[in-house]
Amino acid sequence: MVESFLLNEIANSYIETAKRDQFNGTVASALLKIEPNPDRLRADLSALIQSGQISAVFSRFNVNMHIKRFPDASTEEQLGALSDEALTNFCLYPSGDVVQQRVDLSAWQDRPFSRALLLAEPQLSFRAFDMGALERYVGDPRYLVHFADYMGTMSIANDSFEDNQYPERDKVSLQTFGLGFDEQRNPYVVVYLRYLASLSPEHQQYWNSYLTDADVRLSAPYFQSSIQGEFWKNRSVRYAIFEEMRLIRALTEAIWGRSLFRVPSEGEVPIGLTSFLRPTAENFNRFVLALDKLLSESIDIKFFEGKVPLEAESARPDGRIIVQSKGTLTLLEEWLQKEIIWSDQKAFRETIIQPLRKVRRLRQAPAHAFISDAFSASYRRERKEILWNVLNSLSNVRSTFARHPKGRGVQIPEWLDTDGIDVF
Repeated sequence: MVESFLLNEIANSYIETAKRDQFNGTVASALLKIEPNPDRLRADLSALIQSGQISAVFSRFNVNMHIKRFPDASTEEQLGALSDEALTNFCLYPSGDVVQQRVDLSAWQDRPFSRALLLAEPQLSFRAFDMGALERYVGDPRYLVHFADYMGTMSIANDSFEDNQYPERDKVSLQTFGLGFDEQRNPYVVVYLRYLASLSPEHQQYWNSYLTDADVRLSAPYFQSSIQGEFWKNRSVRYAIFEEMRLIRALTEAIWGRSLFRVPSEGEVPIGLTSFLRPTAENFNRFVLALDKLLSESIDIKFFEGKVPLEAESARPDGRIIVQSKGTLTLLEEWLQKEIIWSDQKAFRETIIQPLRKVRRLRQAPAHAFISDAFSASYRRERKEILWNVLNSLSNVRSTFARHPKGRGVQIPEWLDTDGIDVF
């Protein structure tokens, strides 16, 4: 009889907190009001754990026992801790079946992720979504979407949040989202249930419409940083490209007294350079635009002054001479050929110059024509190929400069010359 009173208290208390979007457990010591004898209370709780009707979260194993962050420990582990843990140091949670017997779930149908937490799923369980789920927010200036290589954040902008005319249902945010991959390494957006449950019913339904049934796993860096709390040493191809450009700036400054690349402005990773995009023609064009800005538009023309002619002359049919400024990639190619003796000119052009020119050529196509949007996995494959080829180009330039006597003082990180760089 006492067990049923205890079970009701644990379940009803949890349900009440769920209605407030808190999903908190019951501290075991609070149950002394039902069973004052600590030993008998432990025995009753032990029976409820063994029957699978409740589970316990202990402070010795968890940062916060008041929320159920992870899947339940084994019954044996719970019973072992229950025997000697102070009653103030663990919380109790009902099983999903116990909750379901006491709640009208139809009232939660418009909140599928809150419903999952109500039914005692761990708060750090995650759901995986098609990349298209983010595009609603990326394309709406009322939202702030920030990206890193393997994670990001989304929130309503302050102006919109404070605007009484903007619907409350749309004043939403996600503390973080991350990258996940299926067995074929196709990327997905992954979000923890706790963050999804904070969305309004309308936005929960929106995200639910992009839910995938693929077998998706958290990317290693997102798991390490968000679950294990470990600092992840960035080894993405995008970061490697930034690092190679930084080293080329340092080397050219040391050798020639001026940096080849301008110092980039600080800020978030451009959306075009992240993996949080569907493989569409429009998004691919966004990618090449961002990459070309990073590469050819970062080249400082003043670096070439006095090294190679900055202009080219050509004769018109009428005999008049036309003077045109050379593009940054043309200047780079001419200077590299003049400054360095390449044993294989064909390999030089294919390895170093062509990847950069390809990015510029791809950028120019949508700039001069209307391009129909299309969806194809080939865009994802081509994106990876372009990133690797650009990285290889910059890596060859950097390694060549690093052999110069004046460049020996520039320290080269060992990881740049290993195979531990990932394409995100």
